[in-house]
Parts: sequence; structure tokens; C-alpha cells
Amino acid sequence: MQKSFIAVCTLFLGLGLVGCGHQQQTSPSSSSKKTSQQTSSRQASQSSSHSSKIASSTSDASHSTTKQPLWSNAKSAKLATFMASWSKTMGQQYESYWQGHSVDMYGLKIPDELGQAGTNQPGSMAMAVGDATVTWALSTSGESNAEYTIVAIYSDAAHEPYLGKHVYLFTLHNGQPEVLVTQQNQGNENNWLYFSETQNQELRMGFAKIIQGDY
Repeated sequence: MQKSFIAVCTLFLGLGLVGCGHQQQTSPSSSSKKTSQQTSSRQASQSSSHSSKIASSTSDASHSTTKQPLWSNAKSAKLATFMASWSKTMGQQYESYWQGHSVDMYGLKIPDELGQAGTNQPGSMAMAVGDATVTWALSTSGESNAEYTIVAIYSDAAHEPYLGKHVYLFTLHNGQPEVLVTQQNQGNENNWLYFSETQNQELRMGFAKIIQGDY
């Protein structure tokens, strides 16, 4: 009887050790699986973060390369500020003009009576640069198909005496800023109004900076 009891105890003790041994063997597998899940989670998070950074960089690059308008209301306002300062430096008084509000330059209304190349409109004079007439267009965006795109007109004609008047055309010629000036006070056999690029470096550089967005 005593031997039987010892044998049963030994049997249960053996089964207990087998059970413990089985748990110890399966524990590393469970730990490995958990570690693998954590690693996968970190990798997924890192991948998502990397993708977000790429998307953000792409968006920033797209924004920075967005084409800016050649001319705008903001640039027009900057030119007005610049001209007010430049006028004081020159001891002159300039005003802004546009279609429907022309400056009277010795009887010729500019731009309303400024003609186009190849036309002979009564009461108008064709715009010429150098020794040839040119096509021109008024534009609030800086875009046109003309040779000279006029974005602003300034003149001191309303305040200066005879022979002292100027008209400045702020233009884009082949996409580049160019300030044209005329002081012409009479007609000619060609019926042309002659303009030339201003030699005033401050005026040229100021307009160029505004066009480039650096002013």
C-alpha cells in the first residue's frame, strides 16, 4: 500500500514537471511573436512618418514653384510708393494715368490717342521706339501679345512748364522690365510719338526690383 502511494506521487510529480517544462518551452515563442509585432508596428509608424515628410516636401516644392504674375495690384501699389519717393528726389510731381484717364501731353492724350504700328488713326500718333513703330497693349497682369506690354503710366505734365514735361511708360519688353520716356512736344511727318529707354538708373532698377518681387 505504501509503495502504491509512493508510485502515484511519483507519477503526479513527473506529470507536473512535464507540464512546467512545456510552459517554459512555449514562453520564448510567445515573447518572440510579441517582439515581432512591436517591430512591425514601429516600422509601419516610421514608414508612415517618412511618407508624410515626402508628401510635405512635395507640397512645399510645388508651392515654391508656383508661377507668380508679372504684374498685380500689389506691384502697382509698390510702384506708386516708389514713384512718390523718386518724385521728391527729382523735385517733380508725378501722377498715374490709364485708359479713360489720359495725360495731356501737348494736346495728345496718352494713352487714349496713342496709336498702333501700321495704323493711321485720325487724331492719334503711333508709338515708336527708336526708329520704328511698335505694337503695344495695356495690361493689368503683365501679359499680352504686343511687343511692349504697358503696366503703368506716370507723367508730370500736369505740373511742369512747357518743354519740361515727361511721360513714362512702365513696360515689359520680351518679358523684361523696360521704362520708356518721351518729352516730344510737337508732331512730325511720320505722325509718330517717339519713346526711348530712360537713362535714369534709379528708375530702371526700381522698376526691375518690383517686377522681380525684390522691392
